[in-house]
Amino acid sequence: MPPIGTRTARIAFIGAGAANFGGGEGPWDHATRLEKLGNIEVVGIADPDEQRARRVLAQRRGGGAPAMYAQTEVFADFRQMLQRTRPDAVFLAVPPAAHAGTAPPRDMELACAAAGVHLFIEKPLSADDPEALRPVADAMTRAAAGGLIVCVGYMFRYSRAIEAMRRIIEDTPGGVRAVVLRYNCAYSRITKKEWWDTRFSGGPIVEQATHFCDLARYLAGEVDPGSVRAVCIDPSSARAQLADIPRVGGRPLDDGVPPGRQVPRVTAAVWRFADGGVGSLTHGTLLHEAKYESEVEVWGDGLRMVLQDPYGACRLLVRRPHSEVTEVVGEYADDDPYLSEDAAFMQAVRSGDGSLIRSPYADAYLTHQLTWAIRRAAERSLP
Repeated sequence: MPPIGTRTARIAFIGAGAANFGGGEGPWDHATRLEKLGNIEVVGIADPDEQRARRVLAQRRGGGAPAMYAQTEVFADFRQMLQRTRPDAVFLAVPPAAHAGTAPPRDMELACAAAGVHLFIEKPLSADDPEALRPVADAMTRAAAGGLIVCVGYMFRYSRAIEAMRRIIEDTPGGVRAVVLRYNCAYSRITKKEWWDTRFSGGPIVEQATHFCDLARYLAGEVDPGSVRAVCIDPSSARAQLADIPRVGGRPLDDGVPPGRQVPRVTAAVWRFADGGVGSLTHGTLLHEAKYESEVEVWGDGLRMVLQDPYGACRLLVRRPHSEVTEVVGEYADDDPYLSEDAAFMQAVRSGDGSLIRSPYADAYLTHQLTWAIRRAAERSLP
């Protein structure tokens, strides 16, 4: 598909859930950002739950940009949507196990590519392991090489704080020696039943900590896959009992999930980067209410950087070489990397310039490989 230039972009959504339209654990949705960008027309929303799609459409028509949805049609079948509305670009955000297949109904990426539709894909790439995903990854890489714009939703790559960290790393002799990642999610509001079953979500490292695994690669380079080691709390042990799992009908959402498919409560991993540095990740599913706690720490020769609360009141602390002073070099609570990411994608669609995409599919596939290496290493550690 050729660039669309300055004309109104025709976009469509596959999935009427929280990632595309908001809700759930936070206001991290694409529709709200696209409304801010303007010069966009939403031509379709596809979701097997047509009633949900109609509800979100009605909400948006009653919101701040009703004209953007004036001609929007709702479909149960995304193929019918592609054929009828012929969008320029699609935002694909469905449960991890529902897409990234080679046969219907999961072949959403391949169908969009075959139709010449530019594609934004929410992370993770799939609930499948990297070996099963390889045919889709190869096809999407070929499509991108042929001019299709394909972006994967690793929004932290567009964060001003991460940009600042990369500049500091470039100015520090010897580069990164260690990356320390800490991510503790607030599970009380995770009301998607699929999230609590690794068959459908891929597990919390694949589905959630993938953002931090991607940041490790973005800041410090590629990981030696053979170096990954990990342990986790046995989900069937007494240490795995949680007091505040959301309930439906009086039963916790993970009730009935078979052994071996339950979500680990804590995972701790270490690895070596290809250039010799080291990395570590500790991920927890332990906090109550809504606010997550997370940090990204980077060490170099004389350097320590700490990125605090990247999802919220984000700020960057730095101790520089030949100094004992830790300074706050930036506060980024007003930054919206989701908006920057969507703006870059739409600019790439308009211009045909794929270099604007900081997380193309082939690169995101490497992050998927790392998350699965951690998951497998942790599972091997169980008694």
